Amino acid sequence: MMKPAAEILVRMARDSGVSVISEFGLYILARKLFADRGYAGIPIPPRNRNLTYRRARNLVSEATCDPEWQDERRLPRDEDFSSTLFTVAPAGTVSVMLAADPFACLSHGSALSFHGLAPEPPEVHLVTPERAQWQQQANAIVESVMGWPFEEIEADELPFRPTRPVPHRDVRGRVVHRHEMRHPIVMEQRGELRAAAIGETFRDALDKPDWCGGIEAVIDVWRRHALKHLDAIIATVSASSEKILRVRAGYLLEEVLGIDDIRITAWAADAQRGSSRKLDSAAPYASRFSARWMLSINVADSSLPSTTKPEA
Repeated sequence: MMKPAAEILVRMARDSGVSVISEFGLYILARKLFADRGYAGIPIPPRNRNLTYRRARNLVSEATCDPEWQDERRLPRDEDFSSTLFTVAPAGTVSVMLAADPFACLSHGSALSFHGLAPEPPEVHLVTPERAQWQQQANAIVESVMGWPFEEIEADELPFRPTRPVPHRDVRGRVVHRHEMRHPIVMEQRGELRAAAIGETFRDALDKPDWCGGIEAVIDVWRRHALKHLDAIIATVSASSEKILRVRAGYLLEEVLGIDDIRITAWAADAQRGSSRKLDSAAPYASRFSARWMLSINVADSSLPSTTKPEA
């Protein structure tokens, strides 16, 4: 039989609105439970005094179970992850992944769909900070919970630590692709959904078109929507460390869309004469090219402007 404090902890998790929760997430709820001495008008027994290291671990253990137990009173271990997460409520792939990783957001084709620029792809793409940066952000959360610098927290004072979620290939029936990013992730949030900001979404689509339905689908998005988001695109592309992104973006904005802007003109300095740069990095080099941007227009779309004409 479950102890009253464990029953209350399970209720707190289910009332939280998240689809999955980590051991550290349960520990945060347990700290609030013990600080408030109860939840939703239900007190915890007086014998439950301070939330010690051992009591916290026992409490989380009692509130959770392995999936094969089929104990509806407890939170089952989530089988779509090899890391330790527990299922709280039914939800789709996107909701589960964003709940599992608080620092991740939708990216590439999934971000295009979030912004209403393209249909939702069958597979889910997300970006998350690379390992060291992820841990730094996690440590900051630990500090906010514990109330003192992470370096001063002793091992026996913190029963659970945030850990990076490790999903299986399929989560809730959809293939998930997680991409680690070294640069800061700029995101937008709507309700429970988070996605790369609009400028970053245009940049990432041009950088990895295969994750967005292919280069022709990406060019179509730029043709139809780039003008509405021009300032955000220019700011993001200008800040990129990849010169080839400015070259590709410059070609699309200036030669395809006919935009005359000194900020775009400045990108022409990144063009390299005699290089083998291509509009589509995954396709073979083509003889059609842009002399201004020194870029092979290696896309099967004859409407794209070029300095040269196709060979006979």
